[in-house]
Amino acid sequence: MEFASRTAEAGDMSQIVDELCIDAEKDFDIGLLFVSAQLDEHIREIERTVADRLPVSHLLACSCAGIIGSEREVEGAPAASLFLAKLPGVRCRAFHIEQEHIEQLSSPEDYYEMLEVYPNENPVFVLIPDPYQIDLNAFLEGMNEAYAGRPLVGGLASGSTQANGNVLIVNGEVHNRGMIGLALCGDIHIDTIVSQGCKPIGKTYIVTKADKNIIYEVAGKTFLDILRQVFLDLNETERQLMQQALLVGIAMDEYTHDFGRGDFLVRPVIGIDQESGAVGIGDRIHAGQTIQLHLRDVKTAAEDLTELLKKFKKKRPSDSRGALVFSCNGRGEGLFGEPDHDITLIQKHLGPIPAAGFFCAGEIGPIGGKNFIHGFTDSIVVFSSD
Repeated sequence: MEFASRTAEAGDMSQIVDELCIDAEKDFDIGLLFVSAQLDEHIREIERTVADRLPVSHLLACSCAGIIGSEREVEGAPAASLFLAKLPGVRCRAFHIEQEHIEQLSSPEDYYEMLEVYPNENPVFVLIPDPYQIDLNAFLEGMNEAYAGRPLVGGLASGSTQANGNVLIVNGEVHNRGMIGLALCGDIHIDTIVSQGCKPIGKTYIVTKADKNIIYEVAGKTFLDILRQVFLDLNETERQLMQQALLVGIAMDEYTHDFGRGDFLVRPVIGIDQESGAVGIGDRIHAGQTIQLHLRDVKTAAEDLTELLKKFKKKRPSDSRGALVFSCNGRGEGLFGEPDHDITLIQKHLGPIPAAGFFCAGEIGPIGGKNFIHGFTDSIVVFSSD
């Protein structure tokens, strides 16, 4: 395996393309090109020129709010980043999917036929959807069933805040809606790091009454009663944060007894009924599931990513070869008050390795063996040698 990444910032078109296309004699199996919204009118030209000058079998591109390179993050300025990989022994399948295709999927076999990918190939999927006009939750639910336990990672295009405003390109075909992606099948070794930027507070509780996305009772008490109980045990800083950024973590494995980072799917609290004590959250939930309250701010976001990177480094001390980074557009300099925060941490613990990615309008990654859409998250794919 061989990986490379290139970053081009400002300059004219020829300079940007020259920086992306260094070492043009090398051939690669896949390329992912991320182009900032400030270069929207040039993205087709950049993609075409990269495809012409670099021998890459499958090239995907998207417009985005900001790009991530191996050493820096660029937000609100013209820039592009490119991730390249040579993957011997891996079958690569590029695709584009529209909403009408998703509506026709009713069984795992439908997914196999549409994607031409089968579970026994141990696929890894990289997805770049447009945020509009597509039921991504329905697609992920179907993929979780069809390819149980297989990781789906990626991010939602963020170059535009309007329908049909983003640009998605797969092997030269230009789209303004739907989803582009890659299936990597066979002899490929990856790990995922999904940092939701939170810390747990209080203890775990069992949901005893719920319907759809409403929690009515927790451990036989109203959610509001539990909230008040936890509030009393917090310090003043945590109490203020609880009133601004309260989240609920849903345990993904009910058989785990010692929950830690990465064991909860974190969802926002979207409303509390003061009269009944019930709470609405940003996902479905049912009685019997384990939950824990979480808080998120700049400090917890940095701590969570750091701890997950340390945990990964301890598990795989020396064989990281390359990384794709899908980071929320709510992170970056706007959250941390400094440039290059997350990529600096990633390189500190895993690097130096080729890395590229973009700031997304939503991130995709696995928690507890199932794949979900996240917010304020880093979803990182780390390629390793074994």
